[in-house]
Amino acid sequence: MSEGQKLQFVEPSAQAFVDALLGLPAPVSAVLVGEGLLATEIAAKATASGVALDTHPHLPKAAALGQTRFLVLTEQDGDRLGEQLLDCLDLTDIRVIAPVTARHFSRMPLFVVSIPKAGTHLVYELAQALGYAPGVELPDFPKPQTWYCVEYSNSHTVARDFFVDTVRRAPFGNRHHPITRSPVLFAYRHPLDILVSEAHYYHRDGKTAFAGYLDGLDFDGRVQRLMDDEWLLGSLRQRVGGFLPWLSFPNVIPASFEELVGAAGGGSAAAQHRLIWSILLKLQVDGCVAEVAARVFNKDSATFREGKIGVWRSQLSPALGKQLAERCGDIVTAFGYSTKTDADLLPAMAAQHAARPLRYASEDFDRMPMTVVPDFMGCNLVRYAKQFYAVPRSAGAVAINGLSAERLARLPVAATLSELKAILLIGRKAHDRQLARIADAGNVLAAGSETLAYWKECDTPCVFEEYKGYNLVAWRGRFLALRRSIGPVDLTHDISALMARHALEDVLASHDVDDLISHIDGISSAMRLASELSAQLGELRKAQGLASERLELERVEQAKREADLEHRIDVLEGNAFVRLGRFVSGLFRRKT
Repeated sequence: MSEGQKLQFVEPSAQAFVDALLGLPAPVSAVLVGEGLLATEIAAKATASGVALDTHPHLPKAAALGQTRFLVLTEQDGDRLGEQLLDCLDLTDIRVIAPVTARHFSRMPLFVVSIPKAGTHLVYELAQALGYAPGVELPDFPKPQTWYCVEYSNSHTVARDFFVDTVRRAPFGNRHHPITRSPVLFAYRHPLDILVSEAHYYHRDGKTAFAGYLDGLDFDGRVQRLMDDEWLLGSLRQRVGGFLPWLSFPNVIPASFEELVGAAGGGSAAAQHRLIWSILLKLQVDGCVAEVAARVFNKDSATFREGKIGVWRSQLSPALGKQLAERCGDIVTAFGYSTKTDADLLPAMAAQHAARPLRYASEDFDRMPMTVVPDFMGCNLVRYAKQFYAVPRSAGAVAINGLSAERLARLPVAATLSELKAILLIGRKAHDRQLARIADAGNVLAAGSETLAYWKECDTPCVFEEYKGYNLVAWRGRFLALRRSIGPVDLTHDISALMARHALEDVLASHDVDDLISHIDGISSAMRLASELSAQLGELRKAQGLASERLELERVEQAKREADLEHRIDVLEGNAFVRLGRFVSGLFRRKT
C-alpha cells in the first residue's frame, strides 16, 4: 500500500538508521546515498540484518530512481542535506530517511508572516500540524521547534515596518534579530480575493477597531473605500504591497492561500500536497504529507469566513473589476496572479517558490557584546552569549568578551532583559522569592484552588520558608518570623504576649512577607555590622594595648639611657678633677 510522501529523521548513527529500515514494510529495498563513514557503517549493518541496499555516492536524478520507494540520505551537514532533500521534490511515492542535523526543525525556531485576510488561520494550523509549538511573541532568545511572530503578537508584519522602522530604533541595526538565521513561513493570496474578504469582514462590529469607518456602506462602497483609501487604511496597493518584499528573501518559504487551502477551498489536493512536501523538505520536518494536509483546513478558526479561492471573480462587479485591473494590476502581477477572469487560479511563481532552497545568514551576533539599554541604574545592560549582563558605567569601557570567566561571573547576569532589570531593582533573592511565589500560585491555580494556602485565615500555623535562621510562618492573616534558636514556640497564645516573652529580634510579625524579610535582612545586617564593629573595636583595643606597652618600654629604656648618661658624665667629671689635681700638684712640685 502506498504511503505517499513521508519524511523521517533519525540520529546520525548506523544503528538508528538500521532500526528505521527494519521498521519499514517488508520486503525492503532501499537506495542508500553517501560515501562517508556513516554510509559505510549503515550498509554493513543493514546487510547483516538482511536489508537490501542499493548504494550510490551521490543522489541519482528523480528519473533514475524509478520505482524506488525508500531512500536513505546520510549527509550530516544541514545545508547540503537540505539541497539533497529538495532534489526529492518531484518524487510522489517515497519515504526518505535522513539524519538529524543542525537544520532539523527541532533545532530551529520558525517565524510566521501573513497578509491580513490571506489565510492566516491556515498557516497557523500548518505550523501546528508540522509540530511547532506556538510561541507567538518573540522572547529575547527564541526556542527551537517553536513558531513566533516577527514583532509583537501579530503576524501581519509589513516588511518596511520591520526592516526600516525597527532597524532604525533597535541597537546595532537589529542585526542580532534571529529572523535572518531562521526560516520564515509567509502566507499570501490573490490581492483581489484579499479585498473581497476585507469588505466582508472589516465592518463587522467587534472584528476590528476601525469597523465604524466602514459602517453604513454597502459591499460595493466598502470595496471602493478599501481600494482607494488614502486617509486611514491606505489603498489596496499600499496594504498588500507592503508585504511584497518578503517574497524576495532567501530564508522565506512563500505559501499561497490557493495552494494551501486544498480541495476543501476550491483548490487542488495535488497543489496542496506539493506545497506541504516542499515545506517538509525545506524545514527538515518529520511527517507524512497526507496527514499534515488533513489538519490544515480549520473552519472553526475565529477569522474563517468562506475559505474559497477566486471569489473575486463572482463578487466584484465588472465596473469594479475594471477599476481594480487599472489601479492594482501591477501589484496583482507582482504576486504572480492575473486580473483576467479566465487565468489560472494558482500563482505563476508557485513551482519556482517550491523549488527554491532556503539560505540563511551566516553571521551570528550572539557572541558579540551589544549594549541594549544604556545607563539603567548606573549600568549598561549588555547582550552577550545568550544572556544579559549589567556592566557598571563607573568601570568605563569594558569589553566583556575579553573578561575571564571569574571576572565575568562578578557581573549581575540574567537570561532575559526583564529579569536583569528586576534583579537590579529588588535584588536576586527577592526576585527568586517572587518567582517561587508566582510558581506556587500557578500550581495552586492549576489544581483548581483560588487562593494560596498560607494566605488563608486559619488557626493552623504554616511554616512556608526558612530564611537566615528564622522559620517564616503564616498564621491568622499574618506572617511571623521565629528565630530557630529559641526552640519550639507555642502559638496558641496572643501574638503580643508571644513577642513579650522573647527578645525583640527573636519574634517578628508583619502583614506583608516582603516587609518581614526586609526586617530580617535589617537585623542580619545590623548583627553583622555589630559583629564587625566589635571585631574592629577589639583590634583597636589590642592595638592600643600594644601601643601602651611600647610607650612604657620606651619610657623605661629612656630612663635607663638617661641614668647611664648621668653615670658617664659623673665618671668623666671625676676623671677630669683627678687629672686637674695631678696637673696642679705637678706644677707645685716644679716650683719648689
